[in-house]
Amino acid sequence: MALAAVTALLAVLGYGFAVSGLDGLHDASAVAARGRSVDGTVLAKDEVAGPQGSRTKRIEVRFTTADGTAYQFWEGGDADVGDTIRVHYLPGRPETASTHSVTGNRMGYGLLVLLGLALMIFMPLLALRLGWEGLRAVRRANRKRAAA
Repeated sequence: MALAAVTALLAVLGYGFAVSGLDGLHDASAVAARGRSVDGTVLAKDEVAGPQGSRTKRIEVRFTTADGTAYQFWEGGDADVGDTIRVHYLPGRPETASTHSVTGNRMGYGLLVLLGLALMIFMPLLALRLGWEGLRAVRRANRKRAAA
C-alpha cells in the first residue's frame, strides 16, 4: 500500500516536472523567435541553502523594456552587484525574462521534461516489478508448504 502511494506521488511529481519543462521549452522557443534583449543591472546577490548543505547563488536583476517599464526578477547567477548583464524576454511577458542563453534554457527545460517522463514511466514499472516479485515469493512459499 505504501509502495503504491509513493509510486503515485512520484508519478504525479513527474507529470508536474514534464509540464513545467514543456512550458519552459515553449517560452524559450518564443524568446528565440520574437524575443528582445536589453541590458539589465544586478541589484543584489544571495545564496540559498539547498539540499545536503549545498548553496545556490542567485542574483536580482532590474531591466527596462522598450516602452519604459522597469521589471525586477531573481535568477540563478554569479554576477556582482552593479554589473550590467544581458536580459532576454518576450515583449508583453516580462515573466519570461532570463539572463541565460536560449540554448541554456532549452537544455535545462529539456532535462526537466526528461526527468518528469522518467518518473512517470519508470516509477509505475518499478512498482509493478516489485509487486510481481513479491507475488512470486508468496507463490514459492506456498508451494514449499504444500510440498512439505
